[in-house]
Amino acid sequence: MRPAERPINMMRKPDRLVVEGVRRCLAGYATGDHGCWELALTLFERELGRSKARRAISDMSFFARDLHLHARRVFCLFPYDCPKLCQDECLIAAMVSAAQSGDGETLIAIAGALVEASGQEDICASARALAQSLSEIDLALSPVQAGALSLEDCPVKKLLRPN
Repeated sequence: MRPAERPINMMRKPDRLVVEGVRRCLAGYATGDHGCWELALTLFERELGRSKARRAISDMSFFARDLHLHARRVFCLFPYDCPKLCQDECLIAAMVSAAQSGDGETLIAIAGALVEASGQEDICASARALAQSLSEIDLALSPVQAGALSLEDCPVKKLLRPN
């Protein structure tokens, strides 16, 4: 996906918080370092204030946990604070956006591309909870359209595969 085709905009606070929250939380699972979760908490507190961050980071943690537990594969994620957006990151944020806008068809399609069938109910519920908590603090993610999303493997991974 070229930058102009990405439905998620890292310049917008709601989109950036979802992507950066997932980056930090999943790094915690990958490394076993609790400092990664502390970075996610600090980011949400800095951006939202302590009281608004409380529920949002809780729902982010459950969402990231369900991604980790039910992933079809290892996700391609860029480092913290990277302004670029990988396809997997775009799809993950688009899943929350679809949940926020009530687009169940897109939510289920993305869930099917990212997580095993046994975890799709959990990830959809977690995406809806995160979407709701963001809505309650007036954070609306960029709208997504299913036709604008590519559900293939991340292009960065293709570069890393041997020919």
